[in-house]
Amino acid sequence: MKPPHLPVTVVGGYLGSGKTTLLNHMLTQAAGLRLAVIVNDFGRINIDAGLIAAHAGDTISLTNGCMCCAASDGTAETLARVLARAEDFDRLVIETSGVAEPGKIARMARAFRLPVDGVIVLADAEQLPDQAINRYTGHAVAAQLRQADLIMLNKTDLAGPERLAETRAVIRGAAPETPVIETAHARLPLAVLFDVSRETRGWQALQAEAQETHATAYRSGLLAYDLPMTRGAFDSLTADLTARYVRAKGHVALAETTGVRHLYQQVGRRWSLTPAGPWGNVPPATRIVTIAVNEETTQPGRRQSPCP
Repeated sequence: MKPPHLPVTVVGGYLGSGKTTLLNHMLTQAAGLRLAVIVNDFGRINIDAGLIAAHAGDTISLTNGCMCCAASDGTAETLARVLARAEDFDRLVIETSGVAEPGKIARMARAFRLPVDGVIVLADAEQLPDQAINRYTGHAVAAQLRQADLIMLNKTDLAGPERLAETRAVIRGAAPETPVIETAHARLPLAVLFDVSRETRGWQALQAEAQETHATAYRSGLLAYDLPMTRGAFDSLTADLTARYVRAKGHVALAETTGVRHLYQQVGRRWSLTPAGPWGNVPPATRIVTIAVNEETTQPGRRQSPCP
């Protein structure tokens, strides 16, 4: 049986880091994406009553095509129930508990033969230094940071300059190579969190959408190569992409398999390249949309993926 193509984003982070706020943002700003979201507890999800189409047991269906499921029977069991309706959704988001390791949830999703786009871990800018040195929480916090593809340093409005410097140092010590984006209320453009486009849209539309979505704090670009590249050249390109950009997606033409269109997906330093069918009447060419943090909005000392 062919596995369902339901890209998975795992959201982790210690208690109070802002995971639920982020999920609320995803559900209310889905921008046409039909999201299936697995959460630990409905009680903390503040869904606008006007969006709720039906509420039955452990499932809330929303008018925008999204669905929220509580993992009361365990994540694996809930995941299996969602997959029974995989054709109804475009993406799956799994929220881990505050003390869980998001990497384990990502491995569970792969066991169901699902593509994992990325692991996003939130960190509390004011509380992280204390959590990191606590004998009871330190190990879990460090493990979560190490397993992230992208770290969202949240609640920066609650931490002064000295505290922010401490927090950044903690993250550098635990995950020195992982891109970090700083936020105040767990708000990021969905284009940074995951792809907001449909595969049927043109590249010009996708690029224009990305530019409009994050015109102030983020900027997008389009990498274009009209001739197929060797796999070795592409691997070299990915090293540059993962160092520069927090998000990237596009189609790739490889010289070794010119008849096959490949889909490139990147979140932080995690990337994948998978066959996506023939090119058909479209000439083989590489087109990758990139998203980076704007240097102009970067605070002093803030870690980011450098822009060209």
